[in-house]
Amino acid sequence: MERQYYTAKEAMEILKKPNATFYREVKAGLIPHVGKRPNMRFPKEAIDALAEVGTFDQEETTLTFIPSTIASAWEKQEMAHPYEDQDLVPFKNVLEWRKVNSELSMDVREGNKLRGWITFLPLDEKIILALIHDKMREKDIPLRAIKRWSEKQLSVYIPIIEVILSGNKGKDRRIGVYLLKKAIKWAISLTIRYDIKNWYSIGVTTDGQAILETLGFKEIASLEGGKRKAYMLETKIQPVRLVSAILNTMEEQKALPEKAASKVKTTRIVFQDQNPVIKR
Repeated sequence: MERQYYTAKEAMEILKKPNATFYREVKAGLIPHVGKRPNMRFPKEAIDALAEVGTFDQEETTLTFIPSTIASAWEKQEMAHPYEDQDLVPFKNVLEWRKVNSELSMDVREGNKLRGWITFLPLDEKIILALIHDKMREKDIPLRAIKRWSEKQLSVYIPIIEVILSGNKGKDRRIGVYLLKKAIKWAISLTIRYDIKNWYSIGVTTDGQAILETLGFKEIASLEGGKRKAYMLETKIQPVRLVSAILNTMEEQKALPEKAASKVKTTRIVFQDQNPVIKR
């Protein structure tokens, strides 16, 4: 009778995967198995099929979208320090904001490596309007302006969506698409759970502006001859229809133009020769 299971070593050889990758994918549910280490067995039919058809693109399956921690907040701060940007929000302010609302940022990680992030700031609307009309910098946002998600009639400012460049355009693009998809779902989840009336952001690149417009944001102000544009999205737009439309657009149009692979951010961050330069 033909054997029905492979050993781990046999499965690794058939799938041509090194030990670490193999067990990481087993843990992620990408490779069927029975039992636990060190006695795992791998269904012959499943392993043979994976070897023939090929495994799925592992790029996205190894990414996670998780809440930012204090440590990751400092990691982002360290990335900006070499450029001595006068508008950088002091780390003390970031900690004070987190004490008011600890759910302001989400990170994209590949294992332990930070690959990107997004921040949603529920703020006093007067402060948001001052920001988008260039009358205030983010470092000057007063602590009293930060809101809790449980408060009524919230307005949310999106200061940044960023992908950390790896030098691999294809990979950066895939991470950018992943970040956008997860950010949209997070925004919709917040909109369903809380009383959010308006979303605001600033596009400082043509790609950032195109992303915001695709998501349904309407231009409300133009600065610096159109180089910086402020946008608003009212939540009366049906969120389910909105997310369906954008996800379909991503699939049909490959999500972003090739040149936008390293420019998945709406405000603050632009790139020059693949080096981050924080601007306003």
